Amino acid sequence: MHFIPTNISNSHKNIIASGIKRIEMLNIALSNEKYLVDDREILRGGISYMIHTVESIFKQFPNDHLYLIIGLDLLMNITKWERFHEIIGLCNIIVSYRKVDDIMGTLERSIANESSLKSIISTDPAIFHSSSYGKIYLEKTSSVKISSTEVRSKLKNKETVSKFMPPQLEEWLLKNKIY
Repeated sequence: MHFIPTNISNSHKNIIASGIKRIEMLNIALSNEKYLVDDREILRGGISYMIHTVESIFKQFPNDHLYLIIGLDLLMNITKWERFHEIIGLCNIIVSYRKVDDIMGTLERSIANESSLKSIISTDPAIFHSSSYGKIYLEKTSSVKISSTEVRSKLKNKETVSKFMPPQLEEWLLKNKIY
């Protein structure tokens, strides 16, 4: 699994930590040998667009099935992404969400005017895995109990975040005072 920090967001999102600092945070936080901190967007420079990243990974791993994991918040505008139809033509997308009440309202708003999304969204893993690209799967995630916004807010207010991350990362964040 590749963890790829954005270089410069193509949205309104304000990224506080530098690319180098976000790479450092990932290296501290990820201890599983199957997790790879991938700096391709930082090295590429400029504004980050998902299509460039997916194409780059596809070229590197042409025989593999690619899965893009995003949060529910990104689903609402997914069809407005730069070259979205090319992205979905190269990979399947897993949409991770925390609360059941989040998914229904967001999903209805997301696909209300996008009939093309209705046909590719699935909650059935068998249907999702039947194709190596072109599907969106909704995956409820119970292990994530806090958002990154909440973590940044707690750090800013000098509250502990130790139950949400490895102790080494909390120590690094407090020492470096990024948030």
